[in-house]
Amino acid sequence: EIYTLSLHDALPIFGASLNRRAVKIEKGVIKHAHKFVTSRLDRLTEVRREVIGWAVLLMILVGLSAGQWTIFRAAYTKDAPQGGGTYSEGVLGSLETLNPLFARSNAERSAARLMFASLYQYDNTGHLKGDLAKSITINGTETEYTITLKDNLHWSDGHSLTVDDVIFTVNLLKNSKVGASTDGWASIKVRKTADNTVTFVTPSTYAPFLHTLTFPIVPKHVLEHVAPAALRDHSFGRSPVTSGPFKFRLLQTDNRESGRKAVHMTANESYHFGKPKLDRFQLYAYTSLDEITKGLRTSEIMATPELTYASQPENVKKMYDMKAYETHNGVYALFNSKSPILQSPSIRKALVQSVDITALRKKMPQQTGELTGPILPEHTEAELERPLARDVEAAKKLLDAEGWTVSGGVRKKGDQSLKLSVVSLQGSKYENAANSLAETWRNELNAEVEVKIVDATDANQDVLRSVLQPRNFDVLIYELVLGGDPDVYAYWHSSQDQRDQRGLNFANYNDAISDDALVGGRGKRSPKQRADYYQSFVRRWQASAASLPLYRPTVEYIKLPSVQAVTQNTRLVSPTDRFADVIYWTVRQELQRSEERRVGKECRS
Repeated sequence: EIYTLSLHDALPIFGASLNRRAVKIEKGVIKHAHKFVTSRLDRLTEVRREVIGWAVLLMILVGLSAGQWTIFRAAYTKDAPQGGGTYSEGVLGSLETLNPLFARSNAERSAARLMFASLYQYDNTGHLKGDLAKSITINGTETEYTITLKDNLHWSDGHSLTVDDVIFTVNLLKNSKVGASTDGWASIKVRKTADNTVTFVTPSTYAPFLHTLTFPIVPKHVLEHVAPAALRDHSFGRSPVTSGPFKFRLLQTDNRESGRKAVHMTANESYHFGKPKLDRFQLYAYTSLDEITKGLRTSEIMATPELTYASQPENVKKMYDMKAYETHNGVYALFNSKSPILQSPSIRKALVQSVDITALRKKMPQQTGELTGPILPEHTEAELERPLARDVEAAKKLLDAEGWTVSGGVRKKGDQSLKLSVVSLQGSKYENAANSLAETWRNELNAEVEVKIVDATDANQDVLRSVLQPRNFDVLIYELVLGGDPDVYAYWHSSQDQRDQRGLNFANYNDAISDDALVGGRGKRSPKQRADYYQSFVRRWQASAASLPLYRPTVEYIKLPSVQAVTQNTRLVSPTDRFADVIYWTVRQELQRSEERRVGKECRS
């Protein structure tokens, strides 16, 4: 039997079938998606956690490795100074000559120390050591000093440096026609006793004699045919043959207006202590402190010993660091004992007792050291007397007892006022001291004080002839060079030679007991005997208030942090002693293993 369906009747049946198939397909897709997508998403989350965990562990391991490498590097390597390069330093003063016999300014003395050797020099501990001298023998009466020179000494032109050069130099120092900056050799005899030995003969025992042998030696083969009076103008002063750690290369004048000059030097390969680490040394001589500051600011120079760090602009302070070094000098308020007012020890004591030295030192523009008397404590074994302690009331009573009473706000004795003339050399450190003392004596003692500032570099003022030689002052603020020995005979002995216009006893100090002690101190080589004499001298000096010790000046060495120059514990007898270990100065640093550093240190030793 045949059935016939119309399209209208067939559509419901066909649609139902499609729906069943669609539902079946949908279930299959969902099942497939769950199996291959949804279930794997859960597994992917687990995998991600594992991946993150491994990544974190890897980072920890990397960090530990980096830390271990850093510790290893610090322990076995270091940025060590390396040789080569050029060091540039700025100094103050004229550079009229490179002949060391005539060195007077800071610039000339610095150039002399860098380019010329001496029999003896001060090392970086402040003690004498042999430079050209290998050994010394002293006779029983302590009047003959026989010095043996080291072997294989040479000048920068290849000639041998010998005993003949030493004798030639001493004879130039003895010759008044030369006009050398070092004097006092007239009574010293010198003779050649062997090819490598020279003997000095003194008129009597002179304990500090070795300290006089720090003068630079000049070459006989270059200068022996030059007339003594013509030495200053000889070409040697512009192009010297040298024997120090550096040899001359070029003298450069920047311009005539500023007067600035620069000495260009190269390492001396034949230097008897070994070739310096630096290839070159450039010494710039400036005519003013402002010019030196400009040199630092423009990086023309790497260092200077001339400035006070606190006074520098902030941009300079950020570029450079500083280390202060005490020198063996002393700044004093020297009381002229021939002054009508200061002839009385009581007046001088009153001036001393009224001053707060600690407060005065704090007003200085640079760091200062303590100064307690005419002799430095490190120079003698003696227990040295200290100055009178500050006691303003005691000071006033001393003046009252002398008849100086206050009237109208000023101390007077009859019609005479207690009036003092205080003279100071130009320079902030001296001027500050002078003004501080004047303020104290005005306020505490009701004295009239006039402060006069003089410029030692001004030829028109002629400080030597107008102030120092005629002793034209009541109180002089002045820096005395104390050196490496306790002998201060020149400053305090009352002999005519010391108190006349050519002498250095600016205070006109006159005390017979002190004179005997000073002569005894320089006439004995025994430290114990010398200590006894100097203890006696200082006791008398303090009791009479001969002068007021103010402070020990310092050298503030300003330099780039990257350079290796004056070592931290260096002790300076004089400012030029900063070059005591210049052969080890560097401007470069490189990474070096500890084993290399150890071997290098052993080689230097």
